[in-house]
Amino acid sequence: MTSRTRARATGKFLLSIAFLFFLITGLAGPVRAETEVPVLTLEECLTIAETNHPSVAGAEAQAAAGRGKLNQILAADRPEISATASTARNGSDYNESTNHSVGATASLKIFDAKRNKYTADAQRNTLSATEEEGRKTVLDVRANVKSSYMALLLSAETAAQRLESVRAFERHLERAQGFYEVGTKPWYDVTKARVDLGNAQLSLVEAHAGVEVAKAALRNAMGVDQETLFDAAPVSLDLSAASAGELWNLSHVHGFEELERLALENRADYRASELRTLAGRSTLSAEARAASPSVSLTGGCNGAGDDVSELEKSWNVGLRMSVPVIDGGAAKARADMAQAQLSSLAASREKLRQDISLEVRRAYTEIVKARERVRISELTLANAEENRKLALGRYETGVGDSLEVTDALLSYASARLENRKARYDFQTALIDTEKAIGMEFLSH
Repeated sequence: MTSRTRARATGKFLLSIAFLFFLITGLAGPVRAETEVPVLTLEECLTIAETNHPSVAGAEAQAAAGRGKLNQILAADRPEISATASTARNGSDYNESTNHSVGATASLKIFDAKRNKYTADAQRNTLSATEEEGRKTVLDVRANVKSSYMALLLSAETAAQRLESVRAFERHLERAQGFYEVGTKPWYDVTKARVDLGNAQLSLVEAHAGVEVAKAALRNAMGVDQETLFDAAPVSLDLSAASAGELWNLSHVHGFEELERLALENRADYRASELRTLAGRSTLSAEARAASPSVSLTGGCNGAGDDVSELEKSWNVGLRMSVPVIDGGAAKARADMAQAQLSSLAASREKLRQDISLEVRRAYTEIVKARERVRISELTLANAEENRKLALGRYETGVGDSLEVTDALLSYASARLENRKARYDFQTALIDTEKAIGMEFLSH
């Protein structure tokens, strides 16, 4: 190949690099010089999620509906008073008259064998269970935001390291071209360096796309519109390490039983299952008294006449008792159904307890694995960095070859990325443990 041919090939290659760089910056998103993109911390994302997420709003609405139903049940034990007033004009061919009447009636239930009391107790426990489930919804939303936030940070870290890899391969290409031009390295080194650079640039494009997908996932976790623009502020990994150390001490000093005890004490869904079981017992007690009599105190007063100022007054007061005689077995059927539902609630509660125990053990095991992965990845990274320095040094002195440099650069990039991934996986394992125990350990 003549020098002119090599120059022409080099010019085409540089144009190709410029075009590819244009594609990369285009795929990464247009530059919005006129709009400053806010950088959100994890705590800010959590606050936005609690304010905007539809699941949180739905949980609050369900609790409000439960409170309304409880007030409706309690109203049955309170006095009921109603008033009426009417005016009528009557007439015929021979006579016309006007009739006025006013009246008020009142009733108060004084005995129902505590049916309404047990019904109200059941609704109170159901309402408390709904509120606990709402608390779990908030914790789940927060956990999803944390996981999505960590995934975004990892995607951004991946993109940054892919960019560094591109620059490293660009420098290697420059070295290979320089050695070729002075005749110390073959043309193969240049072509291989170009291929390696192209692969690195493709990986960078994919990494930028991964960042956009991670941002979309975080927007969804926060419950905001997909057009919302933001960037994420890095989270200190030391905070998570300290929090995980607290979990480590709890489990190793007191055993897994301590973590399970914390979970059963703090898990909102387990408390909700206990409350629903209590509600089922109260419902059964209420249905068991369906055949009992109920007694109400009633009274009223009326006034009627042709002249509003001279109404004829009357009053009445009395007791009213209602006793079910024959209902075709409906009361027994409702009691049987309440008993079956209570048994189902008890079985569901036990199944949840077993699931929580398994979840806690699995989550803590993942933390142990993640800690070990961080340790090993740091050793691997240190070794890869040493190999990279040696390979570059050997190549620049003419002892090594291009393949050795490529392998060293790829191994170093992979080791760095694996180290960051291990650290973020450690964060994710901690978040999963938070969900398993029903407590938040991650500091913000």
